[in-house]
Amino acid sequence: MTTRSLNQLVDAVQRTADVVAFTDRHPVVYIQDLVCRGIAALERQCLIINPEFKPIGSTTITTDGVATSYPLPSDFRSLLSVEYTDGNSHKQWLLPYEIHERSALTDPDVQSTATRANFYKLIGTNIEFLPRPPADDSAKLWYVTSVTQLSSGSQVVNVLDRLDDYIIWWAAREIANERENWERSDRLSAQLAGYVDELRIVARQIDLSHPARIVDQCFADRYGRYRWRGWR
Repeated sequence: MTTRSLNQLVDAVQRTADVVAFTDRHPVVYIQDLVCRGIAALERQCLIINPEFKPIGSTTITTDGVATSYPLPSDFRSLLSVEYTDGNSHKQWLLPYEIHERSALTDPDVQSTATRANFYKLIGTNIEFLPRPPADDSAKLWYVTSVTQLSSGSQVVNVLDRLDDYIIWWAAREIANERENWERSDRLSAQLAGYVDELRIVARQIDLSHPARIVDQCFADRYGRYRWRGWR
């Protein structure tokens, strides 16, 4: 893991784009914004290639017996799974409900007899569990974190295997396009394309101790996710 500050990335972009002496048209604040956009571009590529080849976060929500909706973490990007544990310590993965199913899941008769939640749905910045769960049940959310945005020169971003090259080349290509330096733009585009191919290989090596194996689909839910025998 390599740590790079915003100042370091800005300096690298200026040199790669050959605009060290052209700060009037390409001020530092503008290049800082390009760097942040480059970070977002790298994050999107990682997410497309393998959602788990990005920083993963988790949080546990404890239900209160009254609410059905609870706020998502501030760094939430996209959901990987919801592990629900009821008052009897029984676990299961929750399935997402469709919006047309909500009326049935919130029916007073269903709510009064519900002993646990069985479904969830992401609604804006909240997650809803239905039927309404009783108090002291818990739901552990595994999720992909949102993009790191740098606002001051001393702030840092952590990158694996010097992936900051992608950020630098992406920002430098944007400058090359603005300057109509098509030769430099084409060269940087080719470098970025090659980098994506390398990302695919690196992403497959995230867990070298986990070889491919046959999965018994008898224990998979309708979304193809594996259910352990001991889980309900």
